Amino acid sequence: MAYSKLAMSLKLATELQSSSLGLTIEEMMERTERSRKTVERMLNGLYELGLKPKTSPLEGDHHLTKRWRLDGLPSPLLALNLKERSAIELHLQTLPDSIEKQALTKILADQKPLSQHLAIDQEMLIDREAHIGKVGPKSRVDDSIMGILEGALKGFEELNLLYRAVARPKATWRTVRPLGMLFARFGYLVASSGDRSPVTYRLDLIERAELAGTYFEAKPNWNFKDWAAESFGVFHGDELLEVKLRFNKVAAQRAETIRFHPSQLTQKGKDGSLIVRLKCQGHRELIHELCHPDWLGNVTIVGPESLKVEYQSYLSTLKKAVTETNGLSTPVS
Repeated sequence: MAYSKLAMSLKLATELQSSSLGLTIEEMMERTERSRKTVERMLNGLYELGLKPKTSPLEGDHHLTKRWRLDGLPSPLLALNLKERSAIELHLQTLPDSIEKQALTKILADQKPLSQHLAIDQEMLIDREAHIGKVGPKSRVDDSIMGILEGALKGFEELNLLYRAVARPKATWRTVRPLGMLFARFGYLVASSGDRSPVTYRLDLIERAELAGTYFEAKPNWNFKDWAAESFGVFHGDELLEVKLRFNKVAAQRAETIRFHPSQLTQKGKDGSLIVRLKCQGHRELIHELCHPDWLGNVTIVGPESLKVEYQSYLSTLKKAVTETNGLSTPVS
């Protein structure tokens, strides 16, 4: 059996053993992205390897759909390789306390740990990543590019990036010093060049990345996670504001369960309201959050005045979606 076919068959075997209910032929076709005939040949190949997939219909399945399971896959084949374990350890840093986090922790506890050298590299990478919880689709990034970026972060090596800015039609090359990565709706590389302050580069807009072969020293007294925590979201560069919000009693209970920002302080009002104080940059992202249906009509910006003005300006811009017609419809009075 050719190596590629063997690798695909072993991947299928792992999928079959990981499923409690077993997989139908159609599900195997979807997971392997192969035709029915190819999947059937792969199942026969598992028998040739001495593995014995079992079939069993689900109770209550009136159509008696055949499902396949596998038990007894040799434990060495189920051991996590270095990249898999490293990926799970990184993913655990993004999860709140949950059943999912507990389950993944148990999986890691049953596996061989990273070597001390690799574990130190991994911890360094974790210290230079920040995950900002936002609901929405996550952009996909090429694994090979991510590998280069992570290697540069761990080794304090400069990067040559072919990057296409959102408003630019063509990508251009630039050399940067990688400082960390932010993950929200999009992933971002945080990097600096020359004497400039850190800039964010969207990962999905990096068309190519190359190690520059030149190295830099970490800036003393600068901590990536502290820097990331200064903003309400991803954007940095505007004024650091001391914000005071009041959620009325309709939204107070919900707001009390939300961690809007690491700096926040909360205080309950006698009328059932909730006061939230926080200190952050990223005013536009804060405004987006305050426009969420959970808060709309139930939150008041107590201060500062500059944020109130910015909020009003944002609302005026939103109104243009229904008042500016470009000749296509009648303006709303």
